[in-house]
Amino acid sequence: MAKPTAHDVAAQLLAPPFARETSLAPTISDPLTDTPMQVTLDQICPYQLNPRRSPNPQYDAIKASIRQRGLDQPPSITRRPGEAHFIIRNGGNTRLAILKELWEETGEARFQTLLCLFRPWTARGEILALTGHLAENELRGHLSYIERSQAVEQARQLYEKESGQPLNQSELAARLTEDGYPVDQPSISRMGDTVAYLLPAIPEALHAGLGRPQVSKLLLLRKAALQTWKHHAPESDADFEPLFQHSLARCDGDLAQFSLDRVRDEVIGDLAQHLDRDYDELAQDMGETELRRSVLSQLLEPVVPLPRAEPGIVPGSPFSSTPAKPPDPPSAEQLRVRLAELAQTIVEGCAPTLEVLAQPDGLGFTCQCSDTATLTPVAHTLLALLQALTRQPPGDVAHLASLGQLLCGTAQAGPWLDDDGLSRLIRLIKLARLLPHTLSGPRK
Repeated sequence: MAKPTAHDVAAQLLAPPFARETSLAPTISDPLTDTPMQVTLDQICPYQLNPRRSPNPQYDAIKASIRQRGLDQPPSITRRPGEAHFIIRNGGNTRLAILKELWEETGEARFQTLLCLFRPWTARGEILALTGHLAENELRGHLSYIERSQAVEQARQLYEKESGQPLNQSELAARLTEDGYPVDQPSISRMGDTVAYLLPAIPEALHAGLGRPQVSKLLLLRKAALQTWKHHAPESDADFEPLFQHSLARCDGDLAQFSLDRVRDEVIGDLAQHLDRDYDELAQDMGETELRRSVLSQLLEPVVPLPRAEPGIVPGSPFSSTPAKPPDPPSAEQLRVRLAELAQTIVEGCAPTLEVLAQPDGLGFTCQCSDTATLTPVAHTLLALLQALTRQPPGDVAHLASLGQLLCGTAQAGPWLDDDGLSRLIRLIKLARLLPHTLSGPRK
């Protein structure tokens, strides 16, 4: 028998079942635990449900920092089952877009390859990705109010798909809080009304940055108008919403030109024409004076109510039928929650790269910044002030010398502390004075 040649051996090895069938080769599965992984830009796609739909206001500053220092904090990634590309898991779409720009502009390999933490996809992967992006965007960059509202509505749909049943506002707030995005029921209600009643009429103004204070005023105006409508035309409730949105839509446009006074005038004028009533009569019915007072109270008063007398009863007055009993003061926990909320809204307005972290003690929060090189002079001063209030080790006390400019609004560069921000800062300090016993060290 002839000795087999090398050609014969190769032919036998490549015969079935040893023949290489590329299409049948098993695909390497993703890791089952958190795993560092080196990937290239062409392997990663942005998260499709990213709450941020407008450009990050800090885009240029972040890009300059990455160009100079590189990427200090690579985003974490994940991958849906069966998909070819990874996606950003919980914040980092802006950094991904910047890296792609820098790679195209420079061709430097440091912008094209990055070491990311891979997080396995789970049965709750979609909702965890969405809430992760919500929380991350809140900390790292200012989300517009409508972006936040639309993302919460998207989360509601995912939760209802997950549970197979509708969720009320309190249940939705609880689910979001459990998944790392704390939000209360009143905020859920306001966000839902914004998407349902305001977005169809004024999309341009909302996406341009119309904020929560203006939204609260518009929703309060709508509520007053609806009550007036029901009083004069209770049999035609279905006609109110189209009329209100038509009035509101005429005021949509550039944010700088948006005027609540014009909206109010349009709404009252259309109601007067449709209901065949006098303009001044309807304005009185809608309680313009009480409306303005209520709005101002919502802006300046904390969510946690402070002790106050009941309306119409003067404590100790001879006209009181019973002795006035003061309401229970807010608890330390309630005050800390409100203090953290106030600090967050303050930095959103003029220093969105600052991070406000909730704490169970002290004033209920701390403030920090991972990259102080991106801060404006106003943001530096605000950071130093908040760190001083919370008795954190200050990053640079020299910035407190500009405190006067911060409070008086005379800063020359970057966003500044507007009147609403100043009111919140004063409210924060007043509430902080109710918690002197929670601070470390002696009170001077």
